[in-house]
Amino acid sequence: MNKTIAARFFSAISVLILVSVGILGIIFMLFANRYFEGDRLNILNLCVESVEDNLEVTYEGNVSKIKDSGALRENLKLISQTTQTIVMVADKSGNIVATTDERFISSVDNVLPNDILKIADSKEETVKVSDSVTKLTGDNYYAVGKAIRRNGNITGYIFVASSAVTILIFTNALLTTFLLSASVMILISSIVSLAVTSRLTTPLRNITNAAKCFSQGDFSARASVEGDDEVAHLAYTFNNMATFAENNETSRSNFVANIAHELRTPMTSIKGFVDGIIDGTIPPDKEPTYLKIVSDEIGRLARLTNSMLDISKLDSGEFIMNVKKYNIWDTISAVAFAFESRIENAEIAVKGFEPQRINVMADQDIIHQVVYNIVDNALKFTPKGGYIAFNVTQTGDYVTVKIRNSGVGISKEALPYVFERFYKADTSRSVHTKGAGIGLYIAKTLVQRSGGEIYVESIQGEYTEFIFTLPAEKTEKSDKMKKNMNEKNKKALKEQNNKKKKKNKK
Repeated sequence: MNKTIAARFFSAISVLILVSVGILGIIFMLFANRYFEGDRLNILNLCVESVEDNLEVTYEGNVSKIKDSGALRENLKLISQTTQTIVMVADKSGNIVATTDERFISSVDNVLPNDILKIADSKEETVKVSDSVTKLTGDNYYAVGKAIRRNGNITGYIFVASSAVTILIFTNALLTTFLLSASVMILISSIVSLAVTSRLTTPLRNITNAAKCFSQGDFSARASVEGDDEVAHLAYTFNNMATFAENNETSRSNFVANIAHELRTPMTSIKGFVDGIIDGTIPPDKEPTYLKIVSDEIGRLARLTNSMLDISKLDSGEFIMNVKKYNIWDTISAVAFAFESRIENAEIAVKGFEPQRINVMADQDIIHQVVYNIVDNALKFTPKGGYIAFNVTQTGDYVTVKIRNSGVGISKEALPYVFERFYKADTSRSVHTKGAGIGLYIAKTLVQRSGGEIYVESIQGEYTEFIFTLPAEKTEKSDKMKKNMNEKNKKALKEQNNKKKKKNKK
């Protein structure tokens, strides 16, 4: 069974807390034991010094002079009660001459062993004899001893001991308090860990649920976002991706619907007229007229198919560009002469047609298609007796081309959507609607691929003007742009070859 992130995070935090508390407990107890042991040994040393001072005053430090131990016993008892210790005084042979605890005498048979005396005799200052006393009595003691010296000779010994039971009880109580505190700390840490984990994983679960909805075709699902941390940024990014995917899906659906409609309309017309000719509904003398309509519809289908192929190449990156220097007026002139018959038949006036040399850095065939699509669109909506005007200027590193036509113009509401695929101001899309709404989309994409920009201006009832820019000749910027274009072409060609290789492998 796979663990969730929350379970893994909680397990990791729990192990970390337990290990930390365990290490802290061990260090704390070692420190406490050493502290209490040191403190107890300091007290025992002070007791030894006090007893030694008392002996010095009373017996001039000579234990052998002790005859009546009653007064000494009272002094030792006072010291013992004050410090909660056992005090013993022995002569130089180890015989105990005074003690505050008679039970201790019975344990050692009134004579201290030589190993204890030897330890006490090894140094002039007080020495620790705890282990030896513990082995001797069978009980745990902290004990120190000191040899009493007179003129360099040992005259006796002083030993002070304290039971380790009281310290052990205190240590156990301290350990219990520590464990209780640690348990409370672990409990609080666990609750906080669960809360933090839940806060971290809830957005991830929301993203997962939204992704599941996506996989089932519901592109409206979104992940709720709170805060500004990395997980929140992930949710924001996911929602942006979801919006993009939803828009793409809507665009794809509209694209398919539009294509189906654009194809069905001319095909229906073609089938109807051909069937009419075959079954005799259309008289023989009218056949040329209707065959001309069929030919126009077939031409419309061909143009639509070519436009769809162009869109497919643009979207897949297969549209290879050949950037070079050439005169932009050559393209404008070629397009104008191609539409000469339409212009004359519609009695449209041509203004601003004054060819001169203004060189640009672009793909001549691509710009020809851009100008062709714009002029074709302009002529569709220019009324009889109207005009179409051309204007070309160079400003800095760019050449600006303006193509204006008179007519009804474009509404302010429609202007932002003019360059979208299949957009038409007339949404009815009847058989009389002019164009498929693809040409301007292709024009915009090609201009942007050429390193320029395109936009439209219009005043309803007066004119519509399309304006696009292209890199001018031989500038540092245009050279750089040409290099970038060639690199893009190489990259697109490489991607195209890779796709073909993958298809061949499949």
